[in-house]
Amino acid sequence: MFVWVTKFVLLRLALGATFAMSHCLLANDKIVLNSQIADFPVVTYCVDPDWLPYEAIRNNQHVGMSFDYMTYIGVLADINFSLIKTQTWSETLDKLKNGECQVASMLNRSPEREKYILFTRPFFVGANVLVSNVEQPFFQGYENIGEQILGTVANYRQAEYVKTYYPNIKLQLVDTELAGLKSLASGDIDLFVGSLLSINAQIQKSGFSNLRIAGIAEPQDILGMGVANNDQVLLNKLDAAIAQLPEWVHVDIYKQWNNVRVIDEIDPRYIFGGIGVFICLMVIGIWGQLIVRRYNAKLVAKNNQLQALQKELIEKNRRLEFTSLRDPLTSMFNRHFMQDRVEQEKQLSLRKKAPLCLILIDIDYFKAVNDQHGHVVGDLVLQEIASIVCSTIRDMDVAARWGGEEFIVLCPDSNLDDAIKLAGRLKDAVGQFEFNTIGHLTCSFGVAQHHAKESFVEWFERADKALYKAKNTGRNTIFAAK
Repeated sequence: MFVWVTKFVLLRLALGATFAMSHCLLANDKIVLNSQIADFPVVTYCVDPDWLPYEAIRNNQHVGMSFDYMTYIGVLADINFSLIKTQTWSETLDKLKNGECQVASMLNRSPEREKYILFTRPFFVGANVLVSNVEQPFFQGYENIGEQILGTVANYRQAEYVKTYYPNIKLQLVDTELAGLKSLASGDIDLFVGSLLSINAQIQKSGFSNLRIAGIAEPQDILGMGVANNDQVLLNKLDAAIAQLPEWVHVDIYKQWNNVRVIDEIDPRYIFGGIGVFICLMVIGIWGQLIVRRYNAKLVAKNNQLQALQKELIEKNRRLEFTSLRDPLTSMFNRHFMQDRVEQEKQLSLRKKAPLCLILIDIDYFKAVNDQHGHVVGDLVLQEIASIVCSTIRDMDVAARWGGEEFIVLCPDSNLDDAIKLAGRLKDAVGQFEFNTIGHLTCSFGVAQHHAKESFVEWFERADKALYKAKNTGRNTIFAAK
């Protein structure tokens, strides 16, 4: 007789993670045994062999964030993933084109790739950064690069993006991020663009103490899986599995692979130098010993300096990644993130022929709150509204602060009735909440379902008009656009 265990318990044990009681037993999960995974249908996949911490091949094994995600997704989708090893990212893309690899584990959507790959819903978002080897003003994108030479990895989405939208930039392509950072450190190029987490890992591993973050580069990484051969059935299975991933899975994977430690290692060049010093000691005796002591003292000092610089870089990277995606007051996603996410979900909705809705939320009489109680109380109200919204929406929904006292919720796989019901739950949650200092307040809601071939601006305007009608019909109400 089989001993049945919950899928997520199996995954926790398979990954060797600490099993927390707060994560245990999701009641509706499908149940499997470890031995059953081998009986699932085999799906071949390829990875970028050198893109840690996202993914890599080390000792002929797939490692990195994408491996952890695929372990969860494979069990949820009843798929036995089988790795096809490649030497370069270009080889991985070639194998996707010819169908030898059915799936790419973690990649960005781009117009060129959409010609031969279907894309799942995204499951990880990360910032891209510009790196420099000299002190210079902070860049807000590519506009001010001027005559400087920019390096990036060939066939990465950033190379395609820069060639398309910034054709005047002097672009130099390299095979790997490590090769690009070496070219930057030696002065062959002026700037390098890549993913924040992988750049940070390469700098820490290789000790590029003279490199520094010079700016944030658009667009950000919005990473999902790619499916070859227009296999819509496989795409739907993967999308369904990704939608089931709970928040703690994302948090656990991010914590595991973002926790980079400084390891005290002596550069191999110093080892050979030490051998030379030893030979000198045999010849010059006491004088040689004095030279070695001075040399070791300098080495320790440089290593300490490197550790301090690396810690400073990690902290700066964390702040940059957060500020690029989040509203500083409420910690919700910001307008820039939501605009990118809407375009992704629109494409997914059209391909799956699934409904997609927007909910706009506006706090009633918020100006009176600021006028009577001050902006400090007003900011606290915004933070509490944000908390109510985030705790009320579903896991698949995405919420952001749009600006001022206005919030926006994107509802995938939801028709107009579903979105109206969610708006009703939000309306009730706000109305029942006891706010500090001011007591009770209300919100008005505008709801709109996306129409085929409708731009985001047109869609948003319909939702905004519905919100305007809700405000003009007494507030504390919900109005749906036609």
